[in-house]
Amino acid sequence: MGDIKAEDLFLEADQLSDDNKNIEARNILLELLSDFPDYGRAHNLLGWLYQNKFSNNTKAKLHYEMAIKYASDFGGGYNNYAYLLVETNKYDEMLSFGLENINNNSVDKAVIYNKLGQAYELKGDLLNALECYNLSIKDTLSLQTLESMYSAKSRVKKKMSFFQKIKTLNK
Repeated sequence: MGDIKAEDLFLEADQLSDDNKNIEARNILLELLSDFPDYGRAHNLLGWLYQNKFSNNTKAKLHYEMAIKYASDFGGGYNNYAYLLVETNKYDEMLSFGLENINNNSVDKAVIYNKLGQAYELKGDLLNALECYNLSIKDTLSLQTLESMYSAKSRVKKKMSFFQKIKTLNK
């Protein structure tokens, strides 16, 4: 009976979030998590709400970490956590997280490689950024992601020195 209640509350909160009723969605998720603290997908949605609707990245980070802990087979938590790390300028943490989880079958490799590329790029490691963008291209079926990655590659190449560009010719 408990699992059904948790699922019902989660679906209700998800619909409220879709309807932009974010306070109500948050309250239902908090209620759900008080009864079912290990409901990973609820942590993920609550993290997303805190990040994108309430501008509270500290709480978002905590809930994404709980989502990954309790729903390690759900890719959304990994993706959202990666977005948060780059958005909050935690590039070294993103590199560690991404490299540690890239071979996890639950992650969207295209997303993780993209975020790794962004972290490398923003740290000034343009060769590794370019490599990650290429890997993201290889691992996506999304036309939108492809266009975004080709744009990122173009941007990185414009930032490269002459000698860095020569190094890319051998790859």
